[in-house]
Amino acid sequence: MSLGRRHDFTLIELLTVMAVVAVLAGLLLPALSTARGRAREAACLSNVHQIGIAIMSYVADYRDHLPVAGRLGPEPLFAWPALRDALGAPVRDSAVFRCPGDTDTATALYPEFGTSYEWNTFLNGKLIDRAALRVVGMEIQAPLLGDAEAFHGNGRRNYLYPDGRVSSSLEILIHEP
Repeated sequence: MSLGRRHDFTLIELLTVMAVVAVLAGLLLPALSTARGRAREAACLSNVHQIGIAIMSYVADYRDHLPVAGRLGPEPLFAWPALRDALGAPVRDSAVFRCPGDTDTATALYPEFGTSYEWNTFLNGKLIDRAALRVVGMEIQAPLLGDAEAFHGNGRRNYLYPDGRVSSSLEILIHEP
């Protein structure tokens, strides 16, 4: 009875397997990076939607009027609170005001301002059903708020509209009388 000879991997076989694994990893990593970016964008859309729910709750409590909030910046144009502070009680978790894409240490807004989102100050205190801008006889329906910067690459931002919908594209509706 003869025992079979034990077969060990040769150096060439081991290097070949390692090369194949490296090629597969090289192909998968960009796809994983893209998927991670899409996941951040989806989480941001969810945050914007939750802020929209808080705004609608505020509107219901304040006779259909939108909140009054200031712009982001070291010296706000107005002495009004930021949107997070203006909404008050409806927003219990301040993390909802942080876009997952707001991570660049050089331009991160959340650490300095407590929000990654910019409120449309032109709509301050307006009735929700009249949340439009009137310019030269035209009515322009603009977003209530959106990402303060293009956190999602390629200039993409997320927006909240007065009807409660959220979108990753800027849509401005123009109505002529």
